[in-house]
Amino acid sequence: MAAKVEIDGSSALLSGDLVFSTVLSVREQLESAVDRAEQQFVVDFGSVSRVDSSAVSLWLCLQRRSHGRKLELKAQNVPAELGSIARLAGLESLLS
Repeated sequence: MAAKVEIDGSSALLSGDLVFSTVLSVREQLESAVDRAEQQFVVDFGSVSRVDSSAVSLWLCLQRRSHGRKLELKAQNVPAELGSIARLAGLESLLS
């Protein structure tokens, strides 16, 4: 299943499979939205059905982008799979 992004101002709802084959199109959309945000940007993973390690890479890219803009980035409804992958990489604090 393809990944989709619905952007509403300073938040985004992700859905579908957030895996290697889908993450690039999602990344471009999210980076563009982060660039337009003013103080905070929230990414809601609530409708994501499957993830792999590329989802952690996506989050790291968004972290770097938001940090450079002094923008607060928040994750909501993080799937257990994504939390587990982040924990294995020692990056779980980035998603909290």
